Amino acid sequence: MQKIINFAAYKNIKGMNLSRAFVVALFATTLVQLTGAQVPVAVSTEKTVIDGKTYYLHTVKQGETLYSISKAYNVLQKDIVFNNPESLENIRVGQKLKIPEKSETTPPQKQLESSRHIYHIAEKGQTAFAITKLYEITLEELYRNNPELEHSPLQVGQVVAIPKKETPDAVAPAPVSLPMADYRTHEVKRRETLFSISKDYETDMNRILEANPEIDPVRKNLKVRQIIKIPYPDLAPISIPVDMSQADTVIVRQDLAPDTCSRTTQKEFRIALLLPLFIADNFPAISPDTTMTRDNEGRYRRKDGSYWMNARSENAVEFYQGALLAIDSLRKKGLAAKILVFDTGRDTIKITQILADPLMKDMDLIIGPFYTEQIHRMAHFAQENRIFYISPVSTNIESLKNNPYLIQVNSGEINSVPPMADFIADKDKNKDSIRVILMSNKAETDQTLFEAYRNRLQSLLPDSLFTAVRFNIDSMMTPPQYLQKNKPNIVIVTASNEAFINLLAAQLNAATYDYAINLYGLDVWTRFVNLDAEYLHHLEFRFASAYHIDYTRKDVLQFLRKYRKYYHSEPVNKQEGSTWSMFQYAFLGYDVMFFFGSAMQQYGKNFGYCISHFNLPMLQSDFHFTKVNFESGHRNTRQDVYHYTKTYSIMKEKLAKEY
Repeated sequence: MQKIINFAAYKNIKGMNLSRAFVVALFATTLVQLTGAQVPVAVSTEKTVIDGKTYYLHTVKQGETLYSISKAYNVLQKDIVFNNPESLENIRVGQKLKIPEKSETTPPQKQLESSRHIYHIAEKGQTAFAITKLYEITLEELYRNNPELEHSPLQVGQVVAIPKKETPDAVAPAPVSLPMADYRTHEVKRRETLFSISKDYETDMNRILEANPEIDPVRKNLKVRQIIKIPYPDLAPISIPVDMSQADTVIVRQDLAPDTCSRTTQKEFRIALLLPLFIADNFPAISPDTTMTRDNEGRYRRKDGSYWMNARSENAVEFYQGALLAIDSLRKKGLAAKILVFDTGRDTIKITQILADPLMKDMDLIIGPFYTEQIHRMAHFAQENRIFYISPVSTNIESLKNNPYLIQVNSGEINSVPPMADFIADKDKNKDSIRVILMSNKAETDQTLFEAYRNRLQSLLPDSLFTAVRFNIDSMMTPPQYLQKNKPNIVIVTASNEAFINLLAAQLNAATYDYAINLYGLDVWTRFVNLDAEYLHHLEFRFASAYHIDYTRKDVLQFLRKYRKYYHSEPVNKQEGSTWSMFQYAFLGYDVMFFFGSAMQQYGKNFGYCISHFNLPMLQSDFHFTKVNFESGHRNTRQDVYHYTKTYSIMKEKLAKEY
């Protein structure tokens, strides 16, 4: 099925003023810092053993860099990044890094390169055309390896991937060190202040004052349309020869400068929705129920007049209904768009047929498909036509590898581990006064989640305060066997079997008369029909989730009113097989369409290059997108921690950092 919707002309909506200068993280044995003194790094005495390997636990201090830490521990930077993926973008004061005890010997230096590319650092005044002449490649080759260059100007310091020549005697010119531009300019807009501008550009207000002596340092007065200088952050330039012989791959993380992520001039957009609607399944030859009647179009109706729908279609239909409401909201903000809707089913043959439609090559945004095997089939098409596509529900991280145009929305349960474990460690500063018990049901297949919690907690807590156990429901330990009196007991459970959780929650609730207990678990528990909510509030239950709906919010209530008005039904959580969905599909459809529709309106077809910086509050799930590596797609890592309080409310906890 294909459906086309047209909307009228679009007005610009307010978006972020992006200001972060580029950040480069390299898998290398040497990174030379050319400016600024290095802060001495003290080697930690704290160690842990994970899977038989010994690691130092290093807490990052002010002024320390990935380079200085790697030199202090005599390891390669890639060894730190592999064990701490979040350090690809940057490292933060207070962050705890796992540093392997041993690393390979550092070999002699040579040019920065991977098996397929040489990496060039753009100089001031250099153009894409000049680079093609320098390396004797065509513009087409340059754009194919750096698609962002086709529609955005080359930035000073930008990392450019140069494809290697196939001939063995091809030699690329020696790379050069990075000269940083001093300033960019900003035109003051109505209601902007020096403080708000400094926040937008993530730079110190005093540095802006130093760069603009005409501004009164006391009154800090600005005029509308005044042009002021914004200094770039004090980033250490890099020099390129570096040793790559020990690295399996080169991973470069580049955050585009605000000039690259500028507002688009495009007036109309084309969006494709690829949804598993299973339309054919809704026209069976035999009635699903003998009491139903069939209309002239072959659809079955119940006695109350409502239409019957195949269960396989329900989630995608709710997603579609939510997306239509988002399109309506965007239309009222001036969206001009053509929407094409395709029924993908679940097989790859339909995806192949859809991609063969000439209209697909003209899309600015593709939302879908849902299933992993179909997502893989999309990869070549998206790269060839430079179209970003959104995976709303899949959590398969393998899909992201070498797939730069894929954006994965579903955060997945595994991403709940860092915020939950860190919250426990941050909340209980006096670690000697607590006992932490990690437990699960042996009969369940949650081993990956269980091990992720165990590894994270072992890195944060001494062994004397932490224990991990797995048992079956028919041999469940009683609370006195694992709890301690006279100290708070934090019980973390990774199981999702409703019968197991019901029994455990009842036992822990009864034990609160003799023990101090806080329960931590999974978001899915909140949708269990038979789990007594009284237990959760009494145990001060906490869970991490990327998907939570606050039904007291005005925008949520407005969405519900519109949904009821147009569809005469309620958006509901549905079970997928034997498990509950992590999200409500109607809300997910709205959030995905509104978020990416807004990003596309802001930045145009190449919004994906700026998606890491784009923030927009959503109904069910706020998004925070990061790249796994330089050549990968983006994935959503956003998680929040929620608390069932003893006063029978549910509140969001304040976390030390954003996840």
